[in-house]
Amino acid sequence: MKKVILLAGTVLLLQITAVQAQVAAENAQSGEIVLPDNSAVTGVIKENIRKKGEIVLEQGDKKTKYKAGDITSVTIGSTTYISANYSFYEVLWQGRELELLRRASNPPSVVYNGTEPVAVPSSEGKIDDLFIREKGANRISWLNKKNGKEVLAGVGVSWDSESLDAESLKKALVGK
Repeated sequence: MKKVILLAGTVLLLQITAVQAQVAAENAQSGEIVLPDNSAVTGVIKENIRKKGEIVLEQGDKKTKYKAGDITSVTIGSTTYISANYSFYEVLWQGRELELLRRASNPPSVVYNGTEPVAVPSSEGKIDDLFIREKGANRISWLNKKNGKEVLAGVGVSWDSESLDAESLKKALVGK
């Protein structure tokens, strides 16, 4: 009898461990999606932003895929992404007036309006490039070595360094 109980307990423990490992492997976390009409949807979100440029929201048995053009923003765990120009951008820093962003996905070359394909123009930068956005503005400015000083001066930030790394920029943007 003790062997049967021990065996049953071991099998149960292995099943629980397998389920937890499966959830972790799928990169699923609880989160919230803000849709273009400003309504929010919560649930378990599988993030596949870098590979496929999409997220999957799971609510019970229902799974819904969202691309960057379908949403305004998404918060997965403690990480927030905004959507602009059919791309996801990770919010690295937020101030009163400015946001420092990192591109997390590339835009698709074609999106569909119903059944009609529409070509999407490519945007500046590539994955992991830094961008800055004035709060409330739709325009996102790419920060690179050539234009970094000009872009930052345009939003009232003086920048003397040749390097454009996220940590240095966060320090320079404090108070903005």
